[in-house]
Amino acid sequence: MRKFLLASAATLAMVAGATGAAHAQAAKPPAPGTLVVHLNGLFTYQLDDVGSSVNSYGNNKLNPITNAGFLRLYPGFDAMTENGFEYGVASEIRDAYTNPGQGMQENSVTGNGVEALVVRRAYAYFGTKKAGIVRIGQGDGPWSLMQDGVIENFGDGNQWNSDGGIGSLVPGAAYPTWLFADTSVLYTTLKVVYLSPDLAGFNFGVGFEPNSNGIKEGDATCVVASTTCAALASAPGGVGNARRKNTLDAMLQYTGLFSGVGVKVSGGYIMSSPIGNSTGVPFETIVSPQTGSRTPITEYKRMGIATIGGQVTYAGFILGANVKDGQVNNGYTFLAPGQRSAFDYMISAEYNAGPITVGGYYFSNQSAGGHQATNNVARTEQDNGVALGANYAVTPNLGFFVTYLYGQRKQYGFDFANNTVVGQTGYSAAYDRTHSQAIGVGAALKW
Repeated sequence: MRKFLLASAATLAMVAGATGAAHAQAAKPPAPGTLVVHLNGLFTYQLDDVGSSVNSYGNNKLNPITNAGFLRLYPGFDAMTENGFEYGVASEIRDAYTNPGQGMQENSVTGNGVEALVVRRAYAYFGTKKAGIVRIGQGDGPWSLMQDGVIENFGDGNQWNSDGGIGSLVPGAAYPTWLFADTSVLYTTLKVVYLSPDLAGFNFGVGFEPNSNGIKEGDATCVVASTTCAALASAPGGVGNARRKNTLDAMLQYTGLFSGVGVKVSGGYIMSSPIGNSTGVPFETIVSPQTGSRTPITEYKRMGIATIGGQVTYAGFILGANVKDGQVNNGYTFLAPGQRSAFDYMISAEYNAGPITVGGYYFSNQSAGGHQATNNVARTEQDNGVALGANYAVTPNLGFFVTYLYGQRKQYGFDFANNTVVGQTGYSAAYDRTHSQAIGVGAALKW
């Protein structure tokens, strides 16, 4: 259960291949009656070669040789009372994205209007080994904490789920998507989470998120009930397909060891509701091609996704698989009536031998994408991604890595470059199928 106390159980673990297991808290609980304060961190840099279907677009052209990097800080503390009650605070601070230019831009006029550092995770925890742990604040829920079969501990640790890694350099029009559980649209929101103790190898987790906002989001702009309030439940016409309310997730996990073979299996469900349409004014109207009848669309569908995953470990080898299926579109956004549900799967593997780690995965994502019942776009967006990587840990705090990515997106009738559909001005069939690949080498240092 201690693994769930890490400030970023998914994000921090992903650099393990490069530098040994990254940490935001002490590797073991503090001694009874003590409190341990820490300020850990992670820095990476990599030099990359990136190519895609949109590296040349219009009269613009990208240099394929580029670089990436990030700095992350993990302040917090861990404590234990004399009678074994554990409590503490964990957080993750990252550097933020800004507009390109000459050097770092910090001015809200010339830059992107964002600060140089942002709080991605910040939560408190308390509980005991026998009763379980409660987490309160901005961080991961059971959906990501207890996911199995998605192995990312190789290469730069970011791959296609990237924030400052090699994947961040791939242009968005050629960037394949997948329903990663450790994604910022889920872990940067305020929530309450309960994680049970182990019982004969079984444990479970339950989380609740009232709305899809993080610390202090919407607090300064909520004068009266309006779309600028974090606690918004409904609004005239709704507020689109991204904002959530009343998100619940639950996961069950089993961990066992049989004749030297480690087994982990987990499954669960996440569900949420869109912001309601208080006036019932339709945001879209479906016209039947057979009868010409018109059906007004006033609400998005509820989100509901099931997942199951597992992995086996033996003699340094790890093999995993994960499947997600449910009523959701890319980026954990809501579906409109007439859009198909998503089906995602991933196969992943890793091998560890002393200071050396090699790994890789393949994923497939079938989603509604840009299809609507009112356009002529193909019903399914098909995204595929491959990630391969290798690492060498010089010391527990310094490692070098190489990462390779290949991806493709395809949806006939939808132009990924111009965000237009067939029949619209600016649509080009040349961009309803895009490809990308990238390779990079770099270093990671943690403390």
